[in-house]
Amino acid sequence: MKTEVLINLNEKGSIGKALRKIRAYKRRVENNTRLLIQKLTDYGVEIAQIKIVSMGAFYSGELLSGVSGYYSPTLNAGFVKVASDHVAFVEFGTGVVGQNSPHKNGEYLSKAAWNYASGIKIFTTKDGKVGWIYPTDDGGFRFTEGMKSRPFMYETALELESKFMQFAKEVFSS
Repeated sequence: MKTEVLINLNEKGSIGKALRKIRAYKRRVENNTRLLIQKLTDYGVEIAQIKIVSMGAFYSGELLSGVSGYYSPTLNAGFVKVASDHVAFVEFGTGVVGQNSPHKNGEYLSKAAWNYASGIKIFTTKDGKVGWIYPTDDGGFRFTEGMKSRPFMYETALELESKFMQFAKEVFSS
């Protein structure tokens, strides 16, 4: 996306032409930036959905169908979000199982103040298992020791970082 702006001081209107070229270039940069953000956002939604399925975090479909992306013109930023009550539990893991296979990025854990195998409903069974009981859809109850971390959003962010330059070159080369 090269633009050359020349000013010939001996030519009447040369400065006006240069200003028009600069303004047109600015509009192209702004439009291409929006296109790049939208492309990355759309790709992020696809990758997050693929990661959910590939990591085995597909149960009722709520998590998968809750993935969406949007562009904020005010912030000039794109967002990939997941509308689900249990997204953090899947991302970070829970209980002793999660504690034994924690999230790949310890910094995220500390920022979220994430604690494994804690809370008022945690108890130890007679055979030494640590966990809790939760209701099932069929009206029964089930004991769990938690679940391992499936960091689908973290891996989505890494994938977006790795594709940024490729996408930028595609968008800005036109």
